[in-house]
Amino acid sequence: MPRTKLIGYAPDMDPMTPGVVTSCSSAIPSLKGMRGAPGALNSSYAALAAACAGGAVVRKVNDTIRLFAGTTTALYEGSAGSWTDQTRASGGSYAVGSGLRWRFAQYGDVTIAVNKADLPQFSTTAKFADITAPKASMVECLGQFVFLADTNDGTYSDQPDRIWWCASGDYTDWTPSVTTECGTARLIGSTGPIKALRRFGEQIIVYKSRSMHIGTYQGAPDIWRFEEVPVSVGALSQECVVNVGTDTDPRHIFMGAEDFYSFDGSRPVPIGAGWVKESVYNELSQNVAYSCIGVHDRIGSRIYFYYPSGQSASLDKCVVYNYKTKQWGRDDRQIECAVDYVSPGLTYTELGTFYSTYDDLPVFPYDTSFFSVGSGTVAIFNTSHKLQTLNGPSLTSMITLGDIGDEQAFWLLNRVRPLFLTKPTSSTMTNYYRNNLGESLTTGDNISYSDGKYDVLRSARWHRVRLDFVGDWEMSHLNVYAVPEGEQ
Repeated sequence: MPRTKLIGYAPDMDPMTPGVVTSCSSAIPSLKGMRGAPGALNSSYAALAAACAGGAVVRKVNDTIRLFAGTTTALYEGSAGSWTDQTRASGGSYAVGSGLRWRFAQYGDVTIAVNKADLPQFSTTAKFADITAPKASMVECLGQFVFLADTNDGTYSDQPDRIWWCASGDYTDWTPSVTTECGTARLIGSTGPIKALRRFGEQIIVYKSRSMHIGTYQGAPDIWRFEEVPVSVGALSQECVVNVGTDTDPRHIFMGAEDFYSFDGSRPVPIGAGWVKESVYNELSQNVAYSCIGVHDRIGSRIYFYYPSGQSASLDKCVVYNYKTKQWGRDDRQIECAVDYVSPGLTYTELGTFYSTYDDLPVFPYDTSFFSVGSGTVAIFNTSHKLQTLNGPSLTSMITLGDIGDEQAFWLLNRVRPLFLTKPTSSTMTNYYRNNLGESLTTGDNISYSDGKYDVLRSARWHRVRLDFVGDWEMSHLNVYAVPEGEQ
């Protein structure tokens, strides 16, 4: 059989498609094929006092980084391996309720945080403080304006379909005025509450569950005008809308109520149908779908979509999309929160502060950018409230290919040769077989990888192979050596 290129994880695709991966774990798409998903490395930060209810990394005007994490009662800032409690000095602890989470946005040098249960918070260098503004579950900044959505205020009360914007150039002024350009509007052309609020170049997009509204600056008297996109598509949450474009070439990739989508300003294009849509949405826990999170791996051109499955209320599943190759993978793990993390880096002087001995250092490949200043990576808070970066060595992973053979002849499978770009520490292959599609697969031999191949001898009409790996690996193609019975 000819050399076959891996086309990624696609459990919804015809399993006879050459190169399809029908099942996988801790295997993600790369630019060249598939690779083992990076393992989680413990950061130098201690665990938070309680579950993380939202976090962010923001950049100030001078390009310095601030790291924030919130619990239901407090806001913390991370620096030099330590968490500092930056909860407001006046007003007491916060009261983030069930189903709510902290969201952050950066307005120049001012960090703004919201959770809808409390007044919006702001911080420039130290502790947060209240802003006299509508309570809101979402915040976004664009140019001279701060936007709040899904709001509760003294004038209009709790209106999940309402959006506010501050006075131009003043995040503390929330009194509607044509002169200052502060204003508010309800998006009542479509039903349901606002789920997400994201900038899109010089515009802003407001997402409901099954609708999208594009906001464009008009100046007085309307200030901002919102037009509905003529599609029945929306987003599940603020976090699952990921901006992968630029100010001049904006693009959102997001998880909707029934599929994943890419939006470039014209119309949202489905990207999960035929690949992972059916598998993901059949196991998605609809009752808590609002908790889904997408996080951007900028270096790898990948998005990790975390979601709750079955009856679970926690984020326990993850599919990974490479928007350069348009292929999928999987990296399931239980998390509380995920952030697009930027490492502050370490110096030799600081090394002993975080790690007492060399044995305490995390295990990672020689070329990992663990100590690099400003290096970006995906980071998560695990269920122990600990910040971990996903840039460690791959531990164990697996891919299962589709059906190899046909309905007429018996095929003799005698060898599988993977084309590794990075060879794993060790690997085994399990051969599965059956004589008719629709029948259960029979488990065959377990063969170790040796001399660049897995040797096997099995006759059947249909074969599948599962490859298990230990350590880092990357594969572009593989050769399956099988011939019809009687041929040499």
